[in-house]
Amino acid sequence: MEGKPRTIRLRWLPNAITSLRLAALPVLAWFVAVDPGPTSARAAWFFGAIGATDFIDGQLARRLGAESKFGAIADPFADRMLMAVGLIGLITLDRYSWPGPTIILARDMIAVFAFVILARRGVDLRVDLAGKISSGMAMFAVGLALLINNRGIDIYFWIAVAVSVATFINYAWGIARKLQSSGST
Repeated sequence: MEGKPRTIRLRWLPNAITSLRLAALPVLAWFVAVDPGPTSARAAWFFGAIGATDFIDGQLARRLGAESKFGAIADPFADRMLMAVGLIGLITLDRYSWPGPTIILARDMIAVFAFVILARRGVDLRVDLAGKISSGMAMFAVGLALLINNRGIDIYFWIAVAVSVATFINYAWGIARKLQSSGST
């Protein structure tokens, strides 16, 4: 082991961070379940910390050459679960009624199922820049809405919902074209 370069010895780290992100979700759920609402500072900060680990583990995986099948599945799953707990938390805290959070939740669930089904058909899906921006906006909006109750945050949240819908439509259109051109419809 002494002769191994540091980067090889640390290749386990990104997947460990992803696993810790998943393990932290029950704590976040507990915060939103017991806090009176309509906001929860500790849930917001914890949500932000968990969200930051997504960036960290992705950067580490690329820099360490540690991208793996586990990470390719677990990382987006952890992201979707973090968003699900945060969005359900916004409803639980009575911060928002169900429509806005449910739109993003439905988009995420459909996207996960589509990814699995299309992967089985040999269709490779990649998140484009618009999808990354949309997911980042939604994550930031949820964190802010957990922390602050004001009209500006509400407007930003609904913009994130609209961008989520727009990028979902864009992905659906792109997938339909890809399937049509490959004759896989």
